[in-house]
Amino acid sequence: MFENLEKTLLEINAELKLYRKLFELIFDNLRTRSQVAKYLRVDQKTVYNWTKDGTFQKGIHFIIDENGKKEYIPNGIIQFEEEMKNRKKEIKKVEKQVNSIASKFLNKVA
Repeated sequence: MFENLEKTLLEINAELKLYRKLFELIFDNLRTRSQVAKYLRVDQKTVYNWTKDGTFQKGIHFIIDENGKKEYIPNGIIQFEEEMKNRKKEIKKVEKQVNSIASKFLNKVA
Protein backbone atom coordinates (compact mmCIF):
# COMPACT_ATOMS: atom_id res chain seq x y z
CA MET A 1 0.00 0.00 0.00
CA PHE A 2 2.68 2.47 1.02
CA GLU A 3 4.89 1.34 -1.85
CA ASN A 4 2.44 2.79 -4.36
CA LEU A 5 2.24 6.02 -2.41
CA GLU A 6 6.02 6.28 -2.25
CA LYS A 7 6.30 5.60 -5.99
CA THR A 8 3.70 8.28 -6.72
CA LEU A 9 5.50 10.80 -4.52
CA LEU A 10 8.80 10.09 -6.27
CA GLU A 11 7.13 10.64 -9.66
CA ILE A 12 5.62 13.91 -8.46
CA ASN A 13 9.01 15.01 -7.12
CA ALA A 14 10.69 14.25 -10.46
CA GLU A 15 8.01 16.19 -12.31
CA LEU A 16 8.38 19.16 -9.96
CA LYS A 17 12.12 19.22 -10.65
CA LEU A 18 11.37 19.38 -14.37
CA TYR A 19 8.90 22.23 -13.87
CA ARG A 20 11.44 24.08 -11.73
CA LYS A 21 14.03 23.84 -14.52
CA LEU A 22 11.51 25.05 -17.09
CA PHE A 23 10.54 27.93 -14.83
CA GLU A 24 14.19 28.94 -14.47
CA LEU A 25 14.52 28.96 -18.26
CA ILE A 26 11.54 31.28 -18.57
CA PHE A 27 12.96 33.57 -15.91
CA ASP A 28 16.27 33.85 -17.72
CA ASN A 29 14.45 34.74 -20.94
CA LEU A 30 12.55 37.76 -19.65
CA ARG A 31 15.32 40.30 -19.49
CA THR A 32 15.14 42.14 -22.84
CA ARG A 33 12.35 44.07 -24.53
CA SER A 34 12.02 41.47 -27.28
CA GLN A 35 11.82 38.61 -24.78
CA VAL A 36 9.19 40.43 -22.71
CA ALA A 37 7.19 41.26 -25.85
CA LYS A 38 7.27 37.63 -26.95
CA TYR A 39 6.24 36.42 -23.49
CA LEU A 40 3.34 38.89 -23.23
CA ARG A 41 2.39 38.35 -26.90
CA VAL A 42 2.61 42.03 -27.77
CA ASP A 43 4.75 44.09 -30.11
CA GLN A 44 8.14 45.37 -28.94
CA LYS A 45 6.84 48.91 -29.49
CA THR A 46 4.10 48.20 -26.94
CA VAL A 47 6.69 47.19 -24.34
CA TYR A 48 8.67 50.33 -25.21
CA ASN A 49 5.55 52.49 -24.77
CA TRP A 50 4.61 50.82 -21.48
CA THR A 51 8.13 51.50 -20.21
CA LYS A 52 8.03 55.11 -21.41
CA ASP A 53 4.52 55.98 -20.15
CA GLY A 54 4.99 54.47 -16.70
CA THR A 55 2.88 51.34 -17.11
CA PHE A 56 6.10 49.45 -16.40
CA GLN A 57 7.61 50.99 -13.29
CA LYS A 58 11.31 51.32 -12.60
CA GLY A 59 12.34 48.99 -9.80
CA ILE A 60 9.25 46.81 -10.22
CA HIS A 61 9.21 45.90 -13.91
CA PHE A 62 12.66 47.02 -15.02
CA ILE A 63 15.97 48.41 -13.85
CA ILE A 64 18.61 50.47 -15.60
CA ASP A 65 22.01 48.80 -15.46
CA GLU A 66 25.38 50.52 -15.13
CA ASN A 67 25.58 50.92 -18.92
CA GLY A 68 22.24 52.74 -19.05
CA LYS A 69 20.40 49.78 -20.60
CA LYS A 70 16.98 48.72 -19.40
CA GLU A 71 16.82 45.20 -18.03
CA TYR A 72 13.40 43.79 -17.25
CA ILE A 73 12.66 42.04 -13.96
CA PRO A 74 11.06 38.63 -14.58
CA ASN A 75 8.99 38.66 -11.35
CA GLY A 76 7.52 42.04 -12.23
CA ILE A 77 6.70 40.97 -15.78
CA ILE A 78 4.95 37.81 -14.59
CA GLN A 79 2.94 39.81 -12.03
CA PHE A 80 2.04 42.31 -14.76
CA GLU A 81 0.74 39.47 -16.93
CA GLU A 82 -1.48 38.24 -14.06
CA GLU A 83 -2.79 41.77 -13.49
CA MET A 84 -3.62 42.09 -17.19
CA LYS A 85 -5.62 38.83 -17.05
CA ASN A 86 -7.57 40.12 -14.04
CA ARG A 87 -8.26 43.47 -15.76
CA LYS A 88 -9.66 41.68 -18.80
CA LYS A 89 -12.02 39.68 -16.57
CA GLU A 90 -13.18 42.86 -14.80
CA ILE A 91 -13.78 44.64 -18.11
CA LYS A 92 -15.93 41.77 -19.34
CA LYS A 93 -17.99 41.92 -16.12
CA VAL A 94 -18.49 45.67 -16.50
CA GLU A 95 -19.44 45.28 -20.18
CA LYS A 96 -22.12 42.75 -19.23
CA GLN A 97 -23.53 45.13 -16.60
CA VAL A 98 -23.48 48.13 -18.93
CA ASN A 99 -25.09 46.17 -21.74
CA SER A 100 -27.94 44.94 -19.51
CA ILE A 101 -28.57 48.45 -18.15
CA ALA A 102 -28.34 49.96 -21.62
CA SER A 103 -30.75 47.39 -23.02
CA LYS A 104 -33.27 48.10 -20.23
CA PHE A 105 -33.01 51.82 -20.89
CA LEU A 106 -33.34 51.37 -24.64
CA ASN A 107 -36.34 49.10 -24.21
CA LYS A 108 -38.13 51.78 -22.16
CA VAL A 109 -37.35 54.46 -24.76
CA ALA A 110 -38.50 52.39 -27.72
